[in-house]
Amino acid sequence: MKNKADNKKRNFLTHSEIESLLKAANTGPHAARNYCLTLLCFIHGFRASE
Repeated sequence: MKNKADNKKRNFLTHSEIESLLKAANTGPHAARNYCLTLLCFIHGFRASE
């Protein structure tokens, strides 16, 4: 049986999700740019829906 916490929509990404995003962004021909933009979004309140 699920409780209300299971059905609650998250507003923000978890720390491990951010680490995964930063790791993925730090590859490719524009790694520094992608990493910087991703980190900037996180610092300023990157939401899971964005």
